[in-house]
Amino acid sequence: MTHELSDDKASFDLLARMTTRLASMANLDEIADVVSKEIAALGFGAIWIAVVDEPTGQLVTVRELIDGRDTTAEMPRISSLDMRQPIGHGFRQRRMINIKDPASLLIIEENTAGIPEGQMALPRVIFEHLRRHPFACGPLLGSRGQPVGALGLSSYRGHEPLPDQLFDDGLLRAFMSHLGIAMERALHVQRLERTNGELLRAQELLMQESRMRAVGELAAAVAHDLNNLSGIVLMSLSSVKPESPHTAQVVKRAEGAIQAIGEMSRRLQRIARTGAESKTGAVDLKSVMEDIVALVRPLCREDSIQLEVSEIRGPVLVLGEQTMVRQVLMNLILNAREAVMGVREDRRLIELRVRRVGEVVCLDVRDHGPGLAPEMTGQVFKPFVSTKPGHAGLGLATVYASMKHFGGKVEASNEPDGGACFSLTFTASGEAAATDAEEEVKAPRHLSVLVVDDEPDFVAGVCDLLVEGGHKVSSAHDGEEAISKVARHDFDLVLMDLGLPRRNGLEILRALRGEGVTSKMVLMTGWDSDAVQVDPRSVFCDSILQKPFRRRDLDQVLTTLFGRAAAPARAAD
Repeated sequence: MTHELSDDKASFDLLARMTTRLASMANLDEIADVVSKEIAALGFGAIWIAVVDEPTGQLVTVRELIDGRDTTAEMPRISSLDMRQPIGHGFRQRRMINIKDPASLLIIEENTAGIPEGQMALPRVIFEHLRRHPFACGPLLGSRGQPVGALGLSSYRGHEPLPDQLFDDGLLRAFMSHLGIAMERALHVQRLERTNGELLRAQELLMQESRMRAVGELAAAVAHDLNNLSGIVLMSLSSVKPESPHTAQVVKRAEGAIQAIGEMSRRLQRIARTGAESKTGAVDLKSVMEDIVALVRPLCREDSIQLEVSEIRGPVLVLGEQTMVRQVLMNLILNAREAVMGVREDRRLIELRVRRVGEVVCLDVRDHGPGLAPEMTGQVFKPFVSTKPGHAGLGLATVYASMKHFGGKVEASNEPDGGACFSLTFTASGEAAATDAEEEVKAPRHLSVLVVDDEPDFVAGVCDLLVEGGHKVSSAHDGEEAISKVARHDFDLVLMDLGLPRRNGLEILRALRGEGVTSKMVLMTGWDSDAVQVDPRSVFCDSILQKPFRRRDLDQVLTTLFGRAAAPARAAD
């Protein structure tokens, strides 16, 4: 035995140091790296550390060092259950197998008739890999005595056989025990991280599937209402005559319809949004309800279902996460719709009621359908539990998980006069609500503006508004033309459409900023502006203008960016 292994104080110090280090480690590679170097310092020229792959029973090398060189990638997988090999005997007997004379081992490939009972053998590749040196190998045991990995040692003090007493009670034995428990802990951490990742991916897939189902069911009804609103616009505008005293009324009615189209489109975009918001914070429950009710009401109307919403004054701010709250409420309303589809028409009613109870806000979604079966009341939020044919039983499980995510809860009950009630409980938020007061806006005069959009009619409309406001205007129909014009002229403002061909507006704005352009830049978009702001490239624009917009909206942006003071006019082609 070497001096390092026989010196009691040195052995104790080494064991104490390694015990402390292993207790603070939870990464398998890090553990193997540190341990292999410490064992090499004890006089071993070759160290092999492997982990058990439970599904296959094979040993997968985590770290192998030979004369200080990392040879991990050279080791094949080894079966821990192959009784022909020394490692198989070690796992069966729960101890290290010490091979002092490698020449006594048979080569598996050369003994096609089989290995005689009691004789051990190695594949040639491993026999050659060990360089015919004496070696020992055996299992590393976890806290319950179960094998979690394997250790192999060779090239002890050069070519000497390994003394049997190395594996009796002592430093190396204690070292192996601590290593086995450390590896067990690291494997548990790996499994937990893998399980957590799989759960997060599964939850995201469930939410996406649920969102797509909801959007698919709503698409036809929303398209119907959009077509009606568009028809109002077309009929109103076609009836306009300059000499008619009703022109102002007709234009106002058309403007209202267009605004309704834009708001309905934005609501649909918010419902279908996939993860743009991720932080728990203040959510206006009233606004979320209005979004969903506006989209669901046409669908309910087609099936003679009444949708009643309690009167709510002012915002109702709760702690939550926007996307999850929307999806939770959408799930419950669509479930309620299905519940009342099979009852007589006078009971086809869904009620949404908001109640404030101290520091919490409760939202009840009640239907007047058949109610929950008695055996289902305690099961409805469990995954894969459903009474509806063709459903996976994941919708209400997702509702439960989403509410729990931000500290809320959901409960289900039957109403005395029939029907089911799902109650959502939120923590009230103390954040102040933003106001959106209407006020007269006076835009600044004499700006030099570049309008960039690939729709000629839209460009013409924006240019007309700007010219009427006293501004000098130029236009471009794609990003390259915009870059070319900005290089020749010094514009005060660039109005850039997001959905340009080839390179979108955010890319063009980034390119212009990269060229040192200091003009104010406003991004125009028909997508929901909250989703656009999540894009990191949005930092290159000074403001976002949501389509469709009115003169007042445009003037508000100009006033915010330039104030009411007149700006000097710049040349524009």
